Amino acid sequence: MNKLGWCLIMVNRAISLVAILFFCGFISFIAINGTNEIYGKKEVQNISYKLPDSWEANVSDKKFRLLELSLIDGGDFSVVLFANIQGTADQNIDRWINQFQIENSNIETIKDTLSSKYVSTVELYGTYEVPNMVNRNAPKELRTEYGLLGGVIEFGNSIYFVKAVGKNNLIKANKSNFNEFIYSISLK
Repeated sequence: MNKLGWCLIMVNRAISLVAILFFCGFISFIAINGTNEIYGKKEVQNISYKLPDSWEANVSDKKFRLLELSLIDGGDFSVVLFANIQGTADQNIDRWINQFQIENSNIETIKDTLSSKYVSTVELYGTYEVPNMVNRNAPKELRTEYGLLGGVIEFGNSIYFVKAVGKNNLIKANKSNFNEFIYSISLK
């Protein structure tokens, strides 16, 4: 074998070795860190999620709340991610609907079955009766031209609730972001 042939064989072996080492390193990285970093997902407690670019999230210190989300540029729009609150998906969606003064024809609900989870959503518009958890007998605070996007994500042994409330125009403008957010939620 001539010198050029031998050099080509050695270069081929070196390239193969580098490719194998890179592939093994990549597999090790995924085994240790998971794929969340690759897909731009964040984590809170035992779930991961992808945050829309125009939203910001803060880990909540309130009972049952995991995250409190808002628009980066402000605006009358807020999202809360709950865990371990009582009731089924339908019971919580009904409770959210009852916080609004609306006509039933303005309510859109969707149930979606995926391989690892069930997702239920609701969208409605009307006058929002702000719940007062501290004093239920206090006069109701009403906010007109408001909307709600609600989502319930059910896994085999856990359930998460996402509720977005805000001015109609901001709810409508963030509907796709909301859906992207709730469908991105997965167990770690």
